Amino acid sequence: MKKNLTRILTVLLLLALAVTAISCSDDGIPDDMYNVAIDNAEFDLFVPKNWISQKESGISGARVSNVDTSNVTVTVYLPDRVMTVEEYWNDFCLPSYQNGVLKDFSLIGEQCGDTVLGGKNAKKYVFVCTLDGKSMEYMQIIAEKDSQLYTLTYTAESANYSNHLETVESIRQNFRFR
Repeated sequence: MKKNLTRILTVLLLLALAVTAISCSDDGIPDDMYNVAIDNAEFDLFVPKNWISQKESGISGARVSNVDTSNVTVTVYLPDRVMTVEEYWNDFCLPSYQNGVLKDFSLIGEQCGDTVLGGKNAKKYVFVCTLDGKSMEYMQIIAEKDSQLYTLTYTAESANYSNHLETVESIRQNFRFR
């Protein structure tokens, strides 16, 4: 009887330790990802563990590798007036893309539309262009929170763009505001 009681107590103790260990290890970080948001950012940006962080450069983002420079970054814009995502895109982003260093700029309308970023309503804009002689593709997802505009940008050479769309979707789904 004493052996059975000892075994039961041992099993219960092991179960209690297992439950404690599991609950303590839940840090909210998705499996096989890590946070590359800069320390004072108001968001968490999780990317695959094998991507190279740009955090040390003061950029919330990461690139796939040194060979494949496809990357995801998040930037924050604090406008001097209240504006919608659409106003930000039409008044600031679009003119600078069409008249700036991006050559052959073309919006891919059928890939643009409503989405969500960090639980906030957002707009997705997809476009192609030439940058420094390279054919590039971009996806920008823009959301407004507390009068600030947050832009998650995926950038890749056209040859690599579709290779990472599933991963970028996972990054978008796991993005969260603090």
